[in-house]
Amino acid sequence: MQCEFATPLLPTSPASRRSEADEMTNFAIWYSYHRSRMKVAKAGASEALSRVGEYLRIGLDTINRNTTGFPYDIPVGADGGLFRGANKSTWFDRLRSAQGDGSTPLHRALQRAGDYFSRSDAAGPWDSGTGVSQISCRQNFAILTTDGYWNSTDGFASVGDADGTAGPANTWTDASGNIRKSFTYAPGNPYQDNFVETATKSRSNTLADVAMYYWKRDLRNDLENNVPESLADEAFWQHMVTFGVSIGLRGNLDPSSDLPSIRNGTKHWPDPINGGENRDRIDDLWHASVNGRGDFLVASNSKEFTDGLLAAFAEVAKRLGSASNVTANSTSFVTNGRVYQASYLSGAWSGELAAYDASTADVKDDTPVWRASALIPTSGRNLLTWGGRGGASFPTSAQIALLDQSSRAIAPVNGTDNAAYIAGDRSKEKQNGGELRDRGTVLGDIANSSPVYVKESQTIFVGANDGMLHAFDATTGAELFAYVPGGINFTNLASLSNPRYLHQYFVDGPLMVSSRAVTPGKNYLVGALGRGGKGMYALDVTSPQTFRAADVLWELNSGANLGQVLGEPLISHLGNGTAVAIFGNGINSASGKAVLYVVDLLTGAVLNEIDTGEAGDNGLFSPRGWDENGDGSVDYVFAGDLKGHVWKFDFTGTTPSIGYGGRPMFTTASGQPVTADLALAQHPKTGQRWVFAGTGSLLSKLDLTDNTVQSMYALIDEGPDPIATSELQARTIAVVDATTGNRAFEASGTLPAGKRGWYLNLSNPSPGERVLSRPLVDGSALFFASVVPPTSNVCDAGGNGYLNAIDAFTGTSLADPFFDTNGDRKFDQNDTLDDGSGKKVATGSINPGVGMPTKPIIIRGSDESVAVVGGSGGGLADPPINPPGSAPRRVSWREILHD
Repeated sequence: MQCEFATPLLPTSPASRRSEADEMTNFAIWYSYHRSRMKVAKAGASEALSRVGEYLRIGLDTINRNTTGFPYDIPVGADGGLFRGANKSTWFDRLRSAQGDGSTPLHRALQRAGDYFSRSDAAGPWDSGTGVSQISCRQNFAILTTDGYWNSTDGFASVGDADGTAGPANTWTDASGNIRKSFTYAPGNPYQDNFVETATKSRSNTLADVAMYYWKRDLRNDLENNVPESLADEAFWQHMVTFGVSIGLRGNLDPSSDLPSIRNGTKHWPDPINGGENRDRIDDLWHASVNGRGDFLVASNSKEFTDGLLAAFAEVAKRLGSASNVTANSTSFVTNGRVYQASYLSGAWSGELAAYDASTADVKDDTPVWRASALIPTSGRNLLTWGGRGGASFPTSAQIALLDQSSRAIAPVNGTDNAAYIAGDRSKEKQNGGELRDRGTVLGDIANSSPVYVKESQTIFVGANDGMLHAFDATTGAELFAYVPGGINFTNLASLSNPRYLHQYFVDGPLMVSSRAVTPGKNYLVGALGRGGKGMYALDVTSPQTFRAADVLWELNSGANLGQVLGEPLISHLGNGTAVAIFGNGINSASGKAVLYVVDLLTGAVLNEIDTGEAGDNGLFSPRGWDENGDGSVDYVFAGDLKGHVWKFDFTGTTPSIGYGGRPMFTTASGQPVTADLALAQHPKTGQRWVFAGTGSLLSKLDLTDNTVQSMYALIDEGPDPIATSELQARTIAVVDATTGNRAFEASGTLPAGKRGWYLNLSNPSPGERVLSRPLVDGSALFFASVVPPTSNVCDAGGNGYLNAIDAFTGTSLADPFFDTNGDRKFDQNDTLDDGSGKKVATGSINPGVGMPTKPIIIRGSDESVAVVGGSGGGLADPPINPPGSAPRRVSWREILHD
């Protein structure tokens, strides 16, 4: 063989010239790894698979199975099939030994994958490998790679005209027998054939039919249909997603631009059977990818093949990420007969704020009055930001520079276009012919920011992880304005448009808005970035309909003590009349201390940083204020920290100080963290001030499996010495009903003389139970949610929990039933439990069935009252309750938020 070569000579750069030896080396590499399509496939797959993580279970099959040693079980090895160790080595050995021949039986190869995903034995894809139940929520993907047109259906069992035939019906029925979801495939574009060049409009047994057959039907009808959905794939039943890869061959259609035309009927799929082996069969492979809700790519060299496989695996990982919370409720609250519920869809990372009509008879969480995501325009929005010294229009020139991603390998975009994408422009998304990440909605996920309702302006405020604080009209759902805080990480924000986007937090923290009674004639909003960064911001939101740059008051984004603020701020006045924002410094500060910030509400000037002296990865959470004499100024502030201290801060003097002689008011057992907001109440008879603190945290993955016993503490604020645990009366969960799971506390009693409060350990029946949201004191009842994170069932990402009602001042059962446990709308002896000694005690805990419940609220009506609660499982619950407070009446929003 004679090899001739030519290397361009650059006289001005002699060093760039390659020698003959260099050229021979290049040729040897090409000959060894890239001279055939099989070698391109092996080289590309080897490079791609060497870079994927071990979290995937990756198997290998060959199209024609003529390689010695096949068939193999499609998943590799033991160790749960994870792609690591011996499993990974075996996979590469099998890849290297793969051989090709002249046939391309794609139908049978794809059918083998679908049949494998239908298996129910221990070697199938659903087995956990740990001896527990099969994993019903596991997602399945087939990446079908070929270097030619399909030309054989030997050994293939007919699937009929799957994409031209309706059905079957798929439903998701929960453990209670309720149908959660239902879906039946109906033929339509872009999935059905709808040929135009032949008399036959549709055919059976195309490759696209095979993909549709294994997508639309439930492959395991004996398992619960709880597979996570995504923007690209709406299936919640066990099914197969198909990706197609063509090496070197292109069809007649252009996958990068023709799908919208196929969807609207102006272009059509070609008939892959009529013309024999031709480019129509590559279009059939793309059609299979569309039917299978996957993706398709053409690779002309090993690098393109590598990049394509990595893109496919990135899409798989993105969808797998949605298993953590499919439609997880964040928060909800009620005003003027409506419930406002924030939620998100992980994987797609889209958010929702929805309004539901509310009555004491029912909260209809399936028929929203409006959904904010559907009302946000793609242009013409009122977007403001921090310009460095004050408010400015978004984006500023400096922000455009930070958002520039012209040099990134995937979907490069300049700063101006990236800012437009963030502002809502969808013209450059992949689904519209561009390269940027597709979004189901412009509204980003609302994960940890609680919506706040302002009565005076009828406005809802909430932060989202699209980088914005949003203001919505509470009546119509229309967006009034959005604010992009300057303290967020704009380099991370730039990645929102990346198709391989991995979730980031941005505007994820709590909010507080003052009433015009507290700040006369004005509404001021103070917000935290939360997990999105170490920053605070303040806005004048008195007139949200005309919000402008001058209404941006200040930002605080620096300081050794400032961490990620996770506790709700407090807005009040000092004794000298100065309006202030008071907040805990949060977690992950540079100093690691627990510090209370006091900031001038109008200017942002830091007036005080009250250091508790407790450092070492500590942080202070939400402060609660107490006005002793009713003059509108805060006298005492209470807050908990990550190390388990409850602090009292004295604001009655000229300079705020720490109460109890500079010591914690109370320290929990073994340092149980106090991350939830506290509740304050005054005893109706003695006038004593009580502080209620629940313990536990859910700030890291380690917290998920932490089974340390957590507690609810009720403390009487009477100094001068700190309260010791021995000075508290221990209370217990007396009984757990084996059938319903309902619980009851000790029989109604009194607090023994000399005790400075009580505590209740949350250890029966579930380890790991904890309190993450603020309790509510209603009359003599302490009403609070407790949660149990998921640990055993990997498909139960939402966990579970309880609504609890206990006598606030004794720690025993309420005298009268609080919950209607038998559903007869009465509160009587039928709503009690036997405590084991023959005594009937009021049921004190129920599971509302919403996953891990968030902070409950109470709606009172003329005839009855209900508790409204959301949770990590999505949806709402509204169990009837019998609160022992004042006579039934509708509760205003401010009473809800402030006990």
